[in-house]
Amino acid sequence: MELWYRAFDKLWRYTEKCDAKTHAHQVLPAGITEKTDIPYTDSGNHYHLFDAYYPTVNDGRLPVIIDIHGGGWMYADKDLNKFYNEYLASRGFLVFSVSYRLVPDVYVKEQLRDVCLALRAIGAEMATLPCDPEKIMLTGDSAGGQLAAYAALLAQSPALREYFGTVDPGLSFSCITLTSPVAYMNDASVLGVYGRLMWGEKPFRRCCADYMNIDEALEQVDTLPPVLLITSTGDVLAQKQTRRLHLDLLKKGVSSTLLDFGSPGGKNLPHVFAVLEPESPEGRSCLDKTCAFFRAHF
Repeated sequence: MELWYRAFDKLWRYTEKCDAKTHAHQVLPAGITEKTDIPYTDSGNHYHLFDAYYPTVNDGRLPVIIDIHGGGWMYADKDLNKFYNEYLASRGFLVFSVSYRLVPDVYVKEQLRDVCLALRAIGAEMATLPCDPEKIMLTGDSAGGQLAAYAALLAQSPALREYFGTVDPGLSFSCITLTSPVAYMNDASVLGVYGRLMWGEKPFRRCCADYMNIDEALEQVDTLPPVLLITSTGDVLAQKQTRRLHLDLLKKGVSSTLLDFGSPGGKNLPHVFAVLEPESPEGRSCLDKTCAFFRAHF
């Protein structure tokens, strides 16, 4: 399977160049304090780090957002979402941004263990920062949306934690926001082929491994905090997956809100548009709605 990973690595290297061009014209908001490269294990690994961003002028009790970046499980680290995180922070939040190890050095199970360790460390770090630990929103986009969704499930299910061999994240979430989450990774589709590779499975054979599709994992919990799902007309990667998750959450009895952006001015908004360009008019509108959703669930 090594040839598959090499081929996809070339695709992600191209994506990295495109993302760099997008970020090159962006300007960070003023008045944000950064605390960066905080280790969440003693491994010394570059990916076992998280950042914190918050308004320099604050009242000492900021609501908390914890963000898990996307990148197809193979690409990027916390810095990919730096602009997005700081724009969220500028709206009056303390934002944590998490890195995790990448495929093929590890697979999705190990990434989830990284995320749970990071969440546990963030819980301890909150005591040193101007935040309100009773108001926490967990968020993630694309692959990070999948990891965030599963982390929320792991926080509630000892059975899932035992299966994934991970620790209790130790946090309770007021709500969850998932932007274009790719959470069905074992389907008979192109995404299923890719998804199985991310789990270290053979790509063309639909396997029997538990919990590769999130509807299986949902069976292990009673409910979840309220969930906001974000997608768009131009989200060719994950619009169907996001809509599907919305229906599965409603079927489970979870309070789920779907923001399915159309085509303002005839423009199809791409995959994770608000994360990539939070200062654009469409990105600002999406961030406003995301923050309003969080505030409504304090």
